Amino acid sequence: MGGRSAVAASVAVWLGLACGGGVGCGGALACMGAAAALAWLSARAPDRVGTVALLGALGLAALARGSGHERLLARERAWITDGDRPWRISARVAEPPARESGEPETVVAVERASPPLPSGTRLRLRLPPGTQAEWGDRVRLLARLEVPPESRNPGGFDARATAGGAALAASGRAWACAVLPSRGLRGWPGATLARWRRALERCLDTHLSEGARELVIPLVIGDRSALPPDLNAAFRASGLVHLLALSGLHVAWLAALARGLCAALGGGLAARVLAGAACAAFYAGIAGPLPSLMRAAATEIVAALARLRGRALDPIQALAVSALGLLALAPGWAGDLGFQLSCAATLGLVTVGAWLTEKAGRWRDPLAPIIPTVGAQVLAMPILLARFHALSWTGALANLIAVPVSGLLLASAWIGAAAELACPGLGTTLFGACEVLAALLRVIATRAGGMPGAMVSAGNDPGLVALAAAGAGLLALALPETRTLADRALPLSRARLAARFAGVLAVTLALALLASARPMKPPAGSFWLVALDVGQGDALALGFADGWWLVDAGPRSPRYDAGERVVLPFLRWAGVRRIAALALTHDDADHTGGAAAVARGVGIARRWAPPPYPGLPGPGPRFGAGEAARGDTLHRDPPVVVLWPPRARAAVADSGALAPVPTLTSADNAVGLVLEVGAGAGRALLAADVDSMVEESLAVTRGLAVLKVAHHGSASSSGASFLARTGPCLALVSVGRRNPFGHPVAATLVRLRAAGCRIERTDWSGALWLELSREGACLIDWRHAWPRAPTAAAPAPDPRPRE
Repeated sequence: MGGRSAVAASVAVWLGLACGGGVGCGGALACMGAAAALAWLSARAPDRVGTVALLGALGLAALARGSGHERLLARERAWITDGDRPWRISARVAEPPARESGEPETVVAVERASPPLPSGTRLRLRLPPGTQAEWGDRVRLLARLEVPPESRNPGGFDARATAGGAALAASGRAWACAVLPSRGLRGWPGATLARWRRALERCLDTHLSEGARELVIPLVIGDRSALPPDLNAAFRASGLVHLLALSGLHVAWLAALARGLCAALGGGLAARVLAGAACAAFYAGIAGPLPSLMRAAATEIVAALARLRGRALDPIQALAVSALGLLALAPGWAGDLGFQLSCAATLGLVTVGAWLTEKAGRWRDPLAPIIPTVGAQVLAMPILLARFHALSWTGALANLIAVPVSGLLLASAWIGAAAELACPGLGTTLFGACEVLAALLRVIATRAGGMPGAMVSAGNDPGLVALAAAGAGLLALALPETRTLADRALPLSRARLAARFAGVLAVTLALALLASARPMKPPAGSFWLVALDVGQGDALALGFADGWWLVDAGPRSPRYDAGERVVLPFLRWAGVRRIAALALTHDDADHTGGAAAVARGVGIARRWAPPPYPGLPGPGPRFGAGEAARGDTLHRDPPVVVLWPPRARAAVADSGALAPVPTLTSADNAVGLVLEVGAGAGRALLAADVDSMVEESLAVTRGLAVLKVAHHGSASSSGASFLARTGPCLALVSVGRRNPFGHPVAATLVRLRAAGCRIERTDWSGALWLELSREGACLIDWRHAWPRAPTAAAPAPDPRPRE
């Protein structure tokens, strides 16, 4: 093999690992045998045949390796069957704990456990506040474990796939932790690196304000645990989130700084090369084994070795060699999003970016800041479309300003910390610069991320992803220059010209399809009701022929924003760029918490909220929503009718209705917006958090297809007489797993079953997707199938255990 042989080898290995999950034990053994036979053939066959045979051997070996990785994880997870039992675990800390959030989070490798777990099982655990465990320490834990679930929402985060990439069998929380610091030679590297990391953290914590530290800590050591959801969302929407994920940009800046300092001190070529490589290795040791960072550090080290040996530096070959070595050591990284984006962006820089720079001519200098971003975006576009279902149109312009600012911020933080640790007081000026640069970076991200439609929804069309991937692949193959001067003197072959033209055409068509993408629509005569799994809260999406509605937007906390984490990814997956209406039922945080994120991420044509009552203004004034009260029809086809609450004056006048409401926590529930959606046998009642007294006042006829159970199944809702009067076929409970309120309570579930309801819960099944028409309703399995013929949702016994 010659030329860029590592490129073909890394592609073969990556494809083999990606396909290895579907191969059983027998298939893996067969692959190993075939790989051995092909390896034997490659050593004896002519060059071309031997090259093909060797690549086939590598691919088959990777297929077996990927299968073994998946089977090992499945075997480890099979031991964890009950998420409520306590586990006593002795383990070793396998990564530097992230401490910025106040609750350290880290990965541990099990040594012993009760109940038993296989030795070496990797777990991600949140440790008790104040725990001082470090990388390499042994710990004794009392913890609760849970196997990461598959994606629980369309377009949402897939915890199981992410855990598989990191070789994690489970995650959980430790209630108690005893630390046994490592001694001797085995614990020296981790303990030393941990001391340096903590000294760096303390220095930054002492000299930086909270606002600056929120950006400097992720930039320097990669700990994003304390990053506010709003700021994280702004970086994602502006296309700048890569600045906070340690990767090639950070390693390149720090290695260049080390080489520059070495040159200033009179160091020769070898000294500068070694300084850059040592700096990359040090960065990886400080921040821990982050896949994107390890890729960048490995590429820097490979390039350094090439320089030391006097060989021509080929960045594509260096990237391929580093990816090949890391995938051999950590096969799960083939599916890791950060690793994929890091490799794709780097390949874009050295292929598309280099070609655009060469062709820019006299425009090269003015376009120099933006060309690298364009090159990286072209190659990363298929991954972004497949994983996030959206692209940021502000990314190129925002990166033009933000990349140099972040580079200056990174350099100021590192030099300032080093100076301060060496001589206290010496880094004061540089820390002052960090404050200014961090504030500027924050402004750039928030302004760019706050632009209308900053993230363009792409939908879930696999054809769009395939077209973008084909274009990116053709450009990556056809744009790089040949490696020898003799080959470069030859005219460009027709095959490469055709590949370049086809690649540009495919990328252009993909962008055109993205710009013209339309949201998903239900079949004629029907509509969709999607109860998103937002935890303990409500977020209901209504898909009509003329647009999408959203009823509530889920909860928000300092660490979790359902609007950003669940609702917006779903809307982008569905191709929705503007929702026709947002209805906020009442002013409880578990219903309105995510509304601000939704308003930032997509356009909203109309906003509805219940009318204000004395002492209860509701969510309307805060969100600029119009009043919706009993008797209003908000939509015609299908009808969306407001059944509750009455307007404030009518409530006082109506002796049988609501009296003036005192300012109590439960009072918001009593004036919640109750909607009836649909007609005939396909009606759905969205009951917000109202109690049984309000339910008795609702003018609902018998024959409901779906009841969104009020107040998450609390004891005060879903009264027996109300259920007997309305006769719902399916009861939909939006509720969080292990919520502190005990919802849904056993008595409510008993009443629902006694009324003949089939019970579906978001804590059991994730998001629930229903298709309703005048004939009835059917439950859609959005993970596997898309039925289109609605059938009546006949009552069925609940297969899950009673509570």
